[in-house]
Amino acid sequence: MQFDNVVGQERIKDYLTNSVKKDNLTHGYIFEGPTNIGKLEIAKTFAQLILCKNSDEKPCEKCSSCIKANTNNHPDIHVLKLDENSIKRKNIDEIQHSVYMKPYESIKKAYIIDEAHKMTQQAANTFLKTLEEPPEDTIIILLTINRDLLLDTITSRCKVIEFDMVPKKEIVRVLYEKYNLEEREANIISGYSKGNLYKAIKIYEGEDKTLIYRDEISEMLDRILEKGKTEIYEYEKYFNDNKDNIDEIIDVIMIWFRDVLFVKENINDMIINTDKIDMLKKHSKSKSSIRLAGLYSVFQETYDDYNRNVNYNLIIENMLSKIQEV
Repeated sequence: MQFDNVVGQERIKDYLTNSVKKDNLTHGYIFEGPTNIGKLEIAKTFAQLILCKNSDEKPCEKCSSCIKANTNNHPDIHVLKLDENSIKRKNIDEIQHSVYMKPYESIKKAYIIDEAHKMTQQAANTFLKTLEEPPEDTIIILLTINRDLLLDTITSRCKVIEFDMVPKKEIVRVLYEKYNLEEREANIISGYSKGNLYKAIKIYEGEDKTLIYRDEISEMLDRILEKGKTEIYEYEKYFNDNKDNIDEIIDVIMIWFRDVLFVKENINDMIINTDKIDMLKKHSKSKSSIRLAGLYSVFQETYDDYNRNVNYNLIIENMLSKIQEV
């Protein structure tokens, strides 16, 4: 794997490469940025470069270390990526046990913890002990959407690397020039990418389901706003089926109501969903701008409650009820 596999983030790629070349590595890193911005891919490439036997500028792809890294079979590169909603103490205990063992075949070993902000309090406190006395041969990389969701004592012991957002015009230009998208489609994708060029390309390629969620959610909201509270219970299964992607779905809902508010206030140049203008106008009718704007705090509360492991069905029902009451 090469850094070039990830679009953008040149500042970060150069910094990490120079850190390896100058042997100026620290024991702990925090990669902070939105989901799908390329944090995991860059972390894996960084680990591969550190352990590469032939190069300190980019992975050679030929040595035994690179070959194993590319097949996710390197015994000294450990990636914790869970399908569950939280990282539990038992997961950290497993890391802690191996951290103090010598590398199997390299000079160093690397640990990558995806969505580190999902550590339970117990897990975070246990992990802190590892950071307080890290072995010299160990590099730990925490990936998170927001460093503030981590313990301050963890953040203070790591080098924080903030992933860059790309200006909307630049994303539109790349989609237009490299992928031959029409301007309207490029603008819609750019709007949903929220400054994340990697995400924008994944949306275009169909690997990111954001626009599928948008179509499903807009139809769902249409029925809820039209038929009232009884319709809410019809969609419990949808939200349960998409529980693992609720962050993205909440983002889609936020952008939708942002556009509804812009239609209401005639701020047409800021609308993202320009291909669904008729539905946006329908949803804006007889709606109060103040109450529409107030939905943002509802969506933020839903997002925060989800990350605090509050009862999932309860927070979804509450969110949909507040939408229906607008």
